[in-house]
Amino acid sequence: MDKFEKQPDESLDVDVDFTDWLAARTGLSAVNYTASAEAGLTIAHSRTNAVVKVINSGGTDGEDYKVTVKLTTDGATPLVREADYIMKVKAR
Repeated sequence: MDKFEKQPDESLDVDVDFTDWLAARTGLSAVNYTASAEAGLTIAHSRTNAVVKVINSGGTDGEDYKVTVKLTTDGATPLVREADYIMKVKAR
């Protein structure tokens, strides 16, 4: 699991890239995504093709927060792929 660090007052972007995973799947007409973080960290997110950009802000000095990004494909039997990372808020 990747780990990133930020100061409490910083906003840091993290790209979660599903390009290789999606490239191995054919015939997909739609892909949906969600992003969530543990309480205390604020996130905003957007997707361009197979890359989900997550903006991380806030948090408490010295705390670690798990962020999860989940892609779900369409179809009769949807495929689900999750990627997690840890955002560490550095103590000042």
